[in-house]
Amino acid sequence: MQRTRWDWSRRDLLGVGAGTLAAALTGFHDPRRAFSQVAPWAVAPTSKVDEVNFVVWTYGDIYTKIAKKFTDDWGVEVNATISSFNDHPTKLMTMFAGGETIDVSQSSPFSFANFIAQGLVEPLDGLPGAADYAADFTSFTKEVAVQGGKIMGLPYFSAVWVWNYHQDLMDKAKMEPFKSYEELLEQCRKAKKDGICQYPILWVAGVGLEQLPGTWYQMTWNRGGTFFDKDGKHQLGPGSIARETLRWWAATFKEELADPESLKVQFTASAKAFGAGKNLYRGPNHHYGLNVANDPAQSPTAGKAKVWGSPGDGRTVGVTHVYFLCTAHRDKEWAWKLLQYLGGRTKDGRYTQAENLAKDAMLGSGYRSVMESDVIKTGWAPWGDVPAILEIWKKATYLGEVVSSMYQPWHFPWSDRLNIEVQKCLTGQITADQACDNLIKAIDEVKRL
Repeated sequence: MQRTRWDWSRRDLLGVGAGTLAAALTGFHDPRRAFSQVAPWAVAPTSKVDEVNFVVWTYGDIYTKIAKKFTDDWGVEVNATISSFNDHPTKLMTMFAGGETIDVSQSSPFSFANFIAQGLVEPLDGLPGAADYAADFTSFTKEVAVQGGKIMGLPYFSAVWVWNYHQDLMDKAKMEPFKSYEELLEQCRKAKKDGICQYPILWVAGVGLEQLPGTWYQMTWNRGGTFFDKDGKHQLGPGSIARETLRWWAATFKEELADPESLKVQFTASAKAFGAGKNLYRGPNHHYGLNVANDPAQSPTAGKAKVWGSPGDGRTVGVTHVYFLCTAHRDKEWAWKLLQYLGGRTKDGRYTQAENLAKDAMLGSGYRSVMESDVIKTGWAPWGDVPAILEIWKKATYLGEVVSSMYQPWHFPWSDRLNIEVQKCLTGQITADQACDNLIKAIDEVKRL
């Protein structure tokens, strides 16, 4: 039974700990509300379990760290199933279909609607503290984590699309970062002609849910276009901005201004490649790639990769990825506890995972309180110009507004087709018109699946 805000015993308060209690009291103007906030993260579930588990995609050692903290705090072992980002959806669905126990998992916004439709995701409404997390969500997080008026997940991380340029090559070419797409092409042509670099642009054009597609989405949005209107009708027809953007993008490959490696690399691999100092520009891509391109341990030109906004009014796109409580959980109370360690507060009342991701990996948070804190300002500083990134952040729109199909279960298979058709276009096998016409036909095809 859930306690009311005044059902606190002396034992409960002592169990909270002085540090957590102080944090709670200073975090709210109403002390009664502060006491009510302690329960979700500091009180143990009433049930007993020997272990809990999560199914996630790999990212450094973040899961080893947070699993250890959970076990240290609660004495319960955490087992993990970890796949690559691209393999994660298939792995998760296979485990779920096989009847395996899954307490917590994660999703990109591109897969989330499908997971919900398939019955994997359990709503969080009514769970202790869930409403308070939702009140702290950023706008990006609300767009993906709140579906049909219900809280369906907690944030993993947020990111916005930015451009990067290489300072040494820019100085050598005696150029300033571009302010229009026409100027971008002019600079790249000149840099290639002058021998500054063989391939001036490194695109993020590797196959994936948001890698190659995200590059096309972002440039289309920045140029004033979209992919689907508010009624869900595609905007890919003749003369559309999306179609013209694809035509322009393909021309950078035809003119050999684009690095052929672009077609193989996703976010992290492209950041490592950019660190080699062979390309003038990289983008548009996730902002946190700077933590690789400017890492002395991973880049021979660390410190030379700079952040740059998009042309025109500078508008760009952003996303939030989420963790969710799986309907295949072994125990709801403990699954909720584990979910909070990944996407909310730990026993000490801190957004531990979000803060660590900001400091260790330059990831943005899905919580307003974290994004507005010094954790971001100091955590990101070793890798890039924090004020410049946050200024770009202000101009970002959630990607779902640009590609509303993300809210539909059919977006996942349609995205597979998009990767195929666009790569064919970029490699000169088909035209931009053919690629877009094929994608229009594919919409009806995937809806029937």
